[in-house]
Amino acid sequence: MDQAVGFDELHWLQELTYKTQKAEMPALIETRLLKRKLIERKDGRCSLTPRGLIALAKLA
Repeated sequence: MDQAVGFDELHWLQELTYKTQKAEMPALIETRLLKRKLIERKDGRCSLTPRGLIALAKLA
């Protein structure tokens, strides 16, 4: 089931593309993005997956 990416989620996908993040991602948004496999946890940090990069490219 595909779900639409909300504005808050889009903001955090864009935030992950920056070298330094300005704030900590809220747990609720992180859970949603992890569940849809748009992000993954590596070394205690979130990073975009290939699927997340595609979503970001289509939405931005």
